[in-house]
Amino acid sequence: MNNTQLKQLQEENEELKRKLSLCMNWMTKEVEEEIHKIARRRVSSLTQDDKDEFLRENQEQIISKRIQNYFWDILLLNAPKETLLYLTNSEINYYNIKKNPNLDWFAVVSSYHKILDSFIEHFITSNFRKFCVKKWKTILRSNDPIEKALNSVVNKKYNLSVWRLFHLIRSIKNDEKMFEYWETFAAYLDKYIEVKDVLLSDDFYKLFAEVITSDVLGWKRHAGKINIKETEKTRKLMVWDYTDKNSILYILLESQSVVY
Repeated sequence: MNNTQLKQLQEENEELKRKLSLCMNWMTKEVEEEIHKIARRRVSSLTQDDKDEFLRENQEQIISKRIQNYFWDILLLNAPKETLLYLTNSEINYYNIKKNPNLDWFAVVSSYHKILDSFIEHFITSNFRKFCVKKWKTILRSNDPIEKALNSVVNKKYNLSVWRLFHLIRSIKNDEKMFEYWETFAAYLDKYIEVKDVLLSDDFYKLFAEVITSDVLGWKRHAGKINIKETEKTRKLMVWDYTDKNSILYILLESQSVVY
């Protein structure tokens, strides 16, 4: 390589660095603006007293930075559409309820549930439907609850619940005997190996199993029996107080930042 070619490569490299920097700055700005917009609208409802305006603005900044510092900007931009809204809502509700424990703790857990539902639809079931149609796997052949659920997912475009997803993952992980839709789902994950590796990984599975078996996304949610300790534990499993990256939502969003 002569000097002219070397110089040309160096110039191209510098130009790529410049474009990458501009791209990263744009992503940061986009995420900041979106979080601030959501937080400003929601935090204003924390107190109606004008003298607490500074408190509202300060809390808005704290919540916005907490979310953005924990997740990469690219993770948030690549996440399903309402993820930022639900993350912000959960933190605002958590802050509000900590001040007034008599309020409904389910408001915090509900936002996490909506994020998981959105993730499952966006990154798992939307492609699973196409996979089933392509493989001619669209007929219900077994009187089994999971089979019926998957048939509805494919033919009626129903959502796959977090509970059903967990049982599918557990069956595949334990190499249990499965019916036709179950087997098709396992084959689907074999094709989308990046998704399979995350769902069946020990780190994710342990956290996910703990949330599911706690029933905060199940009967306790519908019965309104979620208490402060269960809410705090769920928050740790989902976002780990925005400190430790070994959380359900971080693992899921990080996995898709590369795949999609």
